[in-house]
Amino acid sequence: MEVHSHTHTERKKWTHYLWEFLMLFLAISLGFYAENLREGIKHKEEVKTHMRSLLSDLGSDVLFFDSVIERNSYGSTMADSLINLLHSDISNTPAIYFAARSVTANVGYYYSNSKSFDQMKNSGLLRFIDPRSLLDSIGSYYVSFQWLANQTDLVRLKLDEVHKGNTALFDSYTFYKMMNVGLSSYNGRHLIINMPEGHPALLSSNFKEINAVSLNYHYYSTTIKFYNRTALAQRQRAERLIELIKKEYAFE
Repeated sequence: MEVHSHTHTERKKWTHYLWEFLMLFLAISLGFYAENLREGIKHKEEVKTHMRSLLSDLGSDVLFFDSVIERNSYGSTMADSLINLLHSDISNTPAIYFAARSVTANVGYYYSNSKSFDQMKNSGLLRFIDPRSLLDSIGSYYVSFQWLANQTDLVRLKLDEVHKGNTALFDSYTFYKMMNVGLSSYNGRHLIINMPEGHPALLSSNFKEINAVSLNYHYYSTTIKFYNRTALAQRQRAERLIELIKKEYAFE
């Protein structure tokens, strides 16, 4: 009778399976952790690169604001001068023509260079900005431009009323010759136009028509002054944001 020997495999203890599971779990977890760490470092570097670009954008905003604020301030000053002339020295037509045309030749609108911010928003990098207060400050700065955009629309409306009203009082060909200017005509950041030749006449001496033109310039002047005050506050936000970014990312 043939005898068969049976090989008995030793049964593994449950602790062995638990240990294998823990080792596998640890390996997978470490893999995820390493990948997340790598991605986190990558995103931080990307954010830092974009922050440098954002600093450049904010710097260009400040310079642009300085330029437009100066131009609009000059325009509002000339509008006030025109109002005084129309009500006190109607015979000084060279100065009246000069002031009226200087206003409409010196209008600027406020915009932001938001290229870097838009890129970060579209790529999802904004969530990697730390601390949260810095992200809030950046978001608040760019959202604030909506308020400026609303005021820009109002300035355009008031300027359109000035243009339409001027047809009752000013000779178009005189305005045309006054605008024969070039780059050398810029004094700082605003445009100095030519004085009119001779002593050009106003198209009307009617008080109501003169008063209507004066009112148009008055409404425009008050609107542009408020516009400038808002722009100045936005410029100050840009400067504060520049300092915050430099401090947080140790930029020079």
